[in-house]
Amino acid sequence: MNKIPNAITLCNAVCGTLVILLGSPVIGAYLIIAAMILDTIDGLVARALKVKSELGKQLDSLSDLISFGVAPGYLFYHLFNDTEALLACIFYVLSALFRLAKFNIQDNMRDFNGLPTPAAAGIVSGYILIYAQDNVVTPDWLPMLAIILTAVCMNIRMSFFSLKGESIAKDWKLWFVILSTLTAIIVDSSFALIVCFGSYLLVSFVSGVARNV
Repeated sequence: MNKIPNAITLCNAVCGTLVILLGSPVIGAYLIIAAMILDTIDGLVARALKVKSELGKQLDSLSDLISFGVAPGYLFYHLFNDTEALLACIFYVLSALFRLAKFNIQDNMRDFNGLPTPAAAGIVSGYILIYAQDNVVTPDWLPMLAIILTAVCMNIRMSFFSLKGESIAKDWKLWFVILSTLTAIIVDSSFALIVCFGSYLLVSFVSGVARNV
């Protein structure tokens, strides 16, 4: 039975690989969204079937590195194509690699320590989608700052809420993210992805500060 979640995990890796091979910013951003959905489904299926293995854990992290580390980094460089973008993307990929390595040696926790790689990929892909579709004119330094800050957030000592757990449906943070995303879809759907994961980053930060006050 453990082959079923592993097969879903490999489909996640296929999405990330296609992002790199196709090299299209818009198609690639949607493939990363598909990889996020598959990454969520494989965990749900594994818990539903009550199967858990070290192989599945390693496959999940390696697939995440492709789909949420290398793929968004490649798309970002492919879109901006300069030395600054290259260096920023290398930093982003290494941050994702370090984040996933730390996650593999941590005990199971209710929340994430540092921004999860799928959320980081969502922020970067959201920016790519806006820029590629709408030709948004921004200062040259803003895209670099966005990807560097996202990379830093993956390894900061800060708690980010998880969608796991029976009480998640009652969590105000989840509903804030959902309502923010729905609002973005209604107003301008091209901003939905970055609003979704940007609001996730915001509520996690606010919640962390509130706990320490």
